[in-house]
Amino acid sequence: MSGRVVPFSGQAADETPPQSIDTEQGLLGALLHNNDVLRLVAPIVGPEHFFAPEHAAIFSAISSLVGQGLPATLATLKPFLGDEDLGGFTTGQYLARLLAESVTVSGAPGYARIIRSLAVRRDLMKAGRRLADRARFDGPESTADDMIDEVEEALLAARGASPAQHLVSMTGGEGASWLLERIEARRRGEAEPEATPTGIPDLDNDTGGGFGRGDLWLLAGRPGMGKTIAMTSLSRLAARHSGVLVFQLEVKPEQQHARYLADLSYAAHRPLTFGQIMRGRDLDDEDMWRLRAAQKRLAQLNLRVDCRPSISVAEIVHSVRAEKRRLERLGQRLGVVFLDYLKFIRVSDRYAGQRVLEIGEISGALKSMAKAEDVCVVLLAQLNRGVEAQGREDRRPTVADLRDSGELEQDADVVLLLYRDAFYLEKHPKLKHDAELQSRLIDKRNSVEFILGKNRAGPTRTLELWCDVASSTIAAHARGPA
Repeated sequence: MSGRVVPFSGQAADETPPQSIDTEQGLLGALLHNNDVLRLVAPIVGPEHFFAPEHAAIFSAISSLVGQGLPATLATLKPFLGDEDLGGFTTGQYLARLLAESVTVSGAPGYARIIRSLAVRRDLMKAGRRLADRARFDGPESTADDMIDEVEEALLAARGASPAQHLVSMTGGEGASWLLERIEARRRGEAEPEATPTGIPDLDNDTGGGFGRGDLWLLAGRPGMGKTIAMTSLSRLAARHSGVLVFQLEVKPEQQHARYLADLSYAAHRPLTFGQIMRGRDLDDEDMWRLRAAQKRLAQLNLRVDCRPSISVAEIVHSVRAEKRRLERLGQRLGVVFLDYLKFIRVSDRYAGQRVLEIGEISGALKSMAKAEDVCVVLLAQLNRGVEAQGREDRRPTVADLRDSGELEQDADVVLLLYRDAFYLEKHPKLKHDAELQSRLIDKRNSVEFILGKNRAGPTRTLELWCDVASSTIAAHARGPA
């Protein structure tokens, strides 16, 4: 088309980033010819993917009008675009030429994918140039890790796949048909499970099967409530059914692996505690036999533990994708990702010093990752000190006790709050002289409450489970050898 837009005046041809003005013009022409094409291409491409600013403005104006139920035509668009000089043409003349050069409705999605692909290539070039410039010119306050984090985030953002059109945009009839096909496949036993069982039957029933793919779970509690212990047992139980990736950011590798061994080697008549395993000196031959047996059982699980002092969201996404590829080569599927815990996840400096916004950035990114990678993400988090405020008679937490940000509650599909009555009873100042308190402590010593504070898939209620804190194990009922 002779009326091609020159996107950047004065730019030499060999410096022009990857782009196709012809493709952009063909897609815009298709939209002008038939506004219904927008439904097909909107999940794939947006104004930000067009190379020519004029094309981005035209696409944005079309989207706005159609979104309001109004026609996007030459006549209706012109008042919103002004009368610019577009390669020697007025706005009206240029829109008319776009209409004359339009592609077919069936070809429009392909054009949209090409436009997006070229936009991704331009993003890659920008990321590479940004890294080169920082590596060359930044002062000593910028570390190599900071630069790598920035470019990783840019690359992962560029790599993000566009949503599957058949899931993003469907008519009511198409959506119902798609769902019925999935239901029939489940009835025949042919469908992949939509959730990974937690190993706690009541929790599975309440949450629609357990750790749902695409879901973000929040596992929260005050210190001493057993968050890491719950994560240890739940990750071990989930790994019997699908791949599990654990990011242990709080404790050292030997401590986390000692918790798994204590959990799996548990025997009611002679439990091995986490402390005993860590010390090692007091273990006899029978203890070592049990630990070796536990190690063999751990080796049979699809469980990988990543221990590092801190991690960025970009690194989490990269590791999740790498683990998915590794498991796929083995014919297995990643189901659940655990993160222990929120405090140690690094964020960009976009909201530096504004913790509420930083947490919102983390929770939003993890929710997006859960959906994009088709896994359940379980994020461990701390509750605020209000739970232990003087004058508060019932220390059982609610979602209002989430620390720092309501974004956590908003993004989470399930909020699971932990409470152990024994923790507070053991510290009660009158315990030594109060027989009733002592009796309650005996009754609650091996009890932990899982409080479903939010549950998109079912009821909000409290489940009372059995636990042995010293042996890092939680179960639906008091357990013998697992």
